[in-house]
Amino acid sequence: MKSVIGALASSLVVTMACRLGPEPARALNVVLVTADTLRADHLPVYGYDKVVTPNLDRMAAEGVVFENANTVVPLTLPAHSSMFTGTFPMYHGVRDNGGYYLDDTQVTLAETLKESGYATGGFVAAFVLDARWGLNQGFDRYFDEFDLNKFEKIGLDTVQRPGGEVVDEALNWMDGVKDQPFFSWIHLYDVHTPYEPPEPFLSRYRSAPYDGEIAYVDSLMGRLFDWIEQSGLADDTVVVFIGDHGESLGQHAENTHGYFIYDATMHVPFVIKTPYRQVGRGRRVSAQVRSVDLMPTLLELVGLPVPETVQGESLVSLLTGESVDLGLLAYGESFYPRNHYGWSELKSIRDGSYHFIDAPRPELFDVAADPGQRNNLATQRAATVAKLKSELDDLVDRFGVEGIDEKGPETLDPEAQAQLAALGYIGGPSRVSIDPDRPLADPKDKIGLFNLIKQAGSDSSEGNTEEALEKIDRVLAEDPDILEAHNIRGNLFSKEGDLESALIAYREALARDPEYKPALYSLALTYKELGRAKDAEAGFRRIIDLDARDNRAYFMLAQIHAEREEFEEALALLQQAVDLGSERAPLHNLMAECYIGLKELGRAKEEVDRALQMNPQLATAHYNLALIHEERGEIDAAIAAYEKEIELAPKDFKAHFNLAKLYGGTGRPQKMKTHFEKAIEVNDKFAIGFLYLAKVHLDAGDLDQAQQLATKGIELGPEPKMAPFGHFILADVYNRQGRFADAEREFETAQRLSTGS
Repeated sequence: MKSVIGALASSLVVTMACRLGPEPARALNVVLVTADTLRADHLPVYGYDKVVTPNLDRMAAEGVVFENANTVVPLTLPAHSSMFTGTFPMYHGVRDNGGYYLDDTQVTLAETLKESGYATGGFVAAFVLDARWGLNQGFDRYFDEFDLNKFEKIGLDTVQRPGGEVVDEALNWMDGVKDQPFFSWIHLYDVHTPYEPPEPFLSRYRSAPYDGEIAYVDSLMGRLFDWIEQSGLADDTVVVFIGDHGESLGQHAENTHGYFIYDATMHVPFVIKTPYRQVGRGRRVSAQVRSVDLMPTLLELVGLPVPETVQGESLVSLLTGESVDLGLLAYGESFYPRNHYGWSELKSIRDGSYHFIDAPRPELFDVAADPGQRNNLATQRAATVAKLKSELDDLVDRFGVEGIDEKGPETLDPEAQAQLAALGYIGGPSRVSIDPDRPLADPKDKIGLFNLIKQAGSDSSEGNTEEALEKIDRVLAEDPDILEAHNIRGNLFSKEGDLESALIAYREALARDPEYKPALYSLALTYKELGRAKDAEAGFRRIIDLDARDNRAYFMLAQIHAEREEFEEALALLQQAVDLGSERAPLHNLMAECYIGLKELGRAKEEVDRALQMNPQLATAHYNLALIHEERGEIDAAIAAYEKEIELAPKDFKAHFNLAKLYGGTGRPQKMKTHFEKAIEVNDKFAIGFLYLAKVHLDAGDLDQAQQLATKGIELGPEPKMAPFGHFILADVYNRQGRFADAEREFETAQRLSTGS
């Protein structure tokens, strides 16, 4: 194990002295709930009166509320990475969502507890915390399992599940491990956009859906507390409720989060309830604390040593009242403006009295007198600015790792560079040269462009592509170096079916930054859609060169090889994805497809069963299962699997076609005809489907319909081995109609195509 602590005895009897006094620390269960996008000042516990949260109110009355708790980054993955390692972003290296991974050398809370005998379960509600990003370290059970096929738009913040589903999974797991100490992490994403609370909260908070989501989250906390009490674990469990970051809700012209680092997105709720008598019930702590303090606090509460890597401080003395203030400095950052737009990053420090933001134009706020942070005092209090700037720089130097901001890909060989440049994957002479010493734009000056980009995204989601393009063009007219704008422009063209214009837009982005992964992906996918498989392959391999842990690129490469029937190559790539920890249903389903192609039906069945165990609703897995049954001569089972496939994916024309043939072979002509008709209905370019349906009409004596269908099928250009079939049908039709010359011509054409002469 990577943890620096030693394993404790299985009984978890702790004899170490701790500041909890006469009642020693003991092996308590830990239930951690992280509420995504929840700003502290929208909870009654923090003085808000427009939402009702009886369960959190009760938790606060029975526990301790930290009034001034701050996150480190207003983005989900880096914020959770700091909570789970007790370290700052400049140490663990996760600065943004996507493209960053929590390295397996980091020591996590789950690993530390697991090493000491705890059962560990993590249950997440959003793809941004999917196991691929590394936060699953130390968990026996990690519930992510997002089926991306269910979502029309794939994005880190769009793929999510309701909190009720997360709590269901968590409680089910906790039921099975409650006879031993356990650590359960429950992540709730409901307060994140879009704000669409379920009933009855939608009706109650129709004019304030953000608050409605908060009320829904509170109801889920009620379910959790009920389970703890009904299981008899109230005296054996520490419960923590903490936000990962907040939401601007229009303050400082920011609607959501991630861009600025004002208190609207950095000040988070933080409540702890323990069974210890020394922890004051209803205590409110006004001292400055941080999310990095969560891990050492929990470890002290359960009597375990804190790993040496942890940079946060235990807050137990604040919980007990032994200390009033630990003099902690809260660090905050957002590299979002720099990573996405080439503008300046933001860093801040907060000492409980002042909040200093280090930007091209620095900002200083009196947090008590100006909670909305509207009055910038930087020019009036130069001495305070200088002091806090010095403390900020010292903190970054003290906790940072040298070179962590400069990590990059290895240099490609010249031949590979030339090939990728020709395809647009790396910039040629047109690449913008950026002087590293030039001043970067202050994000405050660019918020209008940022909002315009986000509005374009909303327009696109609502189908208003023309309006979205107009906004993106306005953005690029003002700042042509915004990579995300070029990528969005390409996506809009792609959505309209203008793939050539999309290619140009993606290349514009890559000419400015050849390592910009969103454009690399988009360009590769567009080449794939255009049928330029080798060009697409070059792009996905380029992505792997840049990020060897990007399992999606391995999967896409495997798909390309599988489509070329290069099954061994595809399986090797899929195994690499598995080795990266990508145990996903679609991955195992594609493995099954490859084994079917290799005629290894036993291994194919193992993989498709594994895929369906992970996701019983994975449509294409039922199709592959049907193929396996069909190859084995298990016709009834094959029919049942095809029927299930069609139930889940009604537009799967191949399933309709194969099912039609099976019904024909088992003496059910009407069902055969129905499914042939459905196959060409859902895919009017399916040449073979037209030919088979033509044969059905021919056998029924409907010569005119057979002629029309066969002619259409031939016009669509069936694969060479099926082309003679269409001409044989026409020859038969013409012969029955007495058109013997036409019949002879079609017969000769069919024979010529059959022999290749």
